[in-house]
Amino acid sequence: MNFYESIFIVKPSLLEEEIAKITEKAKGIIEQSEGKVLIIENWGKKKLAYEVKKEKKGSYVFLFFQSDGKVISELERAYRLDDAIMKFLTVKLTKKDLAHREWAKNKTESLAEEQEKVQGAVAVEVKEGQRA
Repeated sequence: MNFYESIFIVKPSLLEEEIAKITEKAKGIIEQSEGKVLIIENWGKKKLAYEVKKEKKGSYVFLFFQSDGKVISELERAYRLDDAIMKFLTVKLTKKDLAHREWAKNKTESLAEEQEKVQGAVAVEVKEGQRA
């Protein structure tokens, strides 16, 4: 499974509840494909570099998640279908990218430890099953 960052910009006229609803929809798409959302941040309203759909500002939302590559097409399809989303960008992160992001380093290390614990527990169960 790979790590991805996805940022989307929604219309500034939306309420926080509506932005949360869009974010939950994106999170649901990722989790349906057995992905794991690690960070969701609402960066708030910011001025755009240029006008997009006659808007000068937009509300930015950031997602950091782990998933296989198949989910990206479905996620971006959902972004395109939602009229409230003005722009979006999804990027696959390399190990070098993750090393430069301190928050990502912490998340990936804890995730690796979690996976090791699960694998260790499964190995113990398998050994006990073989003894019986």
